[in-house]
Amino acid sequence: MFERVILRRIVTISAVVLMFVVTTVLAPLLLILAVLVDIARALAGTRAWMTTRSLVFGWAYLLGEMWAVMTLGLVALTGKQRSIELTYGLQRTWARWNLLCLEFIFGLSIAAKGLESAESPPFIVLSRHASLIDTLIPAELITRPSGVRLRYVLKKELLLDPALDIAGNRLPNYFVARGSGESESDRQGIKDLIDSMGSDEAVLIYPEGTRFSVEKQRRLRARFAEREGRVAELAVGLERVLPPRPGGTLALLEASEADVVILAHNGLEGFARVKDIWAGDLVGRTINVKMTRIARGDIPEDRGDRVQWLFEVWSDLDKWVQEQADPGHGSR
Repeated sequence: MFERVILRRIVTISAVVLMFVVTTVLAPLLLILAVLVDIARALAGTRAWMTTRSLVFGWAYLLGEMWAVMTLGLVALTGKQRSIELTYGLQRTWARWNLLCLEFIFGLSIAAKGLESAESPPFIVLSRHASLIDTLIPAELITRPSGVRLRYVLKKELLLDPALDIAGNRLPNYFVARGSGESESDRQGIKDLIDSMGSDEAVLIYPEGTRFSVEKQRRLRARFAEREGRVAELAVGLERVLPPRPGGTLALLEASEADVVILAHNGLEGFARVKDIWAGDLVGRTINVKMTRIARGDIPEDRGDRVQWLFEVWSDLDKWVQEQADPGHGSR
């Protein structure tokens, strides 16, 4: 279905419309049931009222999807170039809407440092990936304050979100198939993002390739433990992040002379799936974000040295995440 655009959009848009209508019509009943479930959970010791919060956020998310899909359809009538300009604005608004809903409903807050690192495009952003939520952070902290237009390297699974599907394919982004193994066609597709990048644009990639989980980390650590060399040593030593998959990052570095911005964050660990969020620990979280810029002249030119450089960068990111989780970590 990922390759059949019309079929995919018929299915996903129909699903969003159906869910929104059903949720809206049954909202009074669903809200009563959610409150009753949360009362029962509170008596059992879980007081975050996650059933009610999740229901309200789910409705708000569907409302945002409905608005986005309809508006993107109308924008398409304005002509190709104008529709692209307007879609960038709609993308920012969609991301802002979802983040504001998360902040209001779940009590999330963001504390960011180093925002000046992303003020002078073009550059390449290497971002940590730990949750469904962290895909909204770049739009909030890079695009909205500085006006930088981001091009994304994303997983094809996100095409199941119709707003992301329509906007993401109208704008210059690249969707990678899960399990593709960083094929040559993917590397070329990623390089193509650089070719037409303007002076007010940047490219963002998640080098880990997937959201962090302890299970994934254990599997990858076991694989690297069977290897020798500095890269394997660095990979085995990672505790809070996954080892990066260098293919996409190397493709971007080969195609561009731009600086690199590292986007690190802490506070979204353990929320890789919807059911993780429902457990309740997300409520009241502060997401700590740190951005650091690395001059292109400080990045090695040799491919092997670049791979080691990337793992060293990720090792430093891992140490920072640990320090945020345990402020005393760095002093021991």
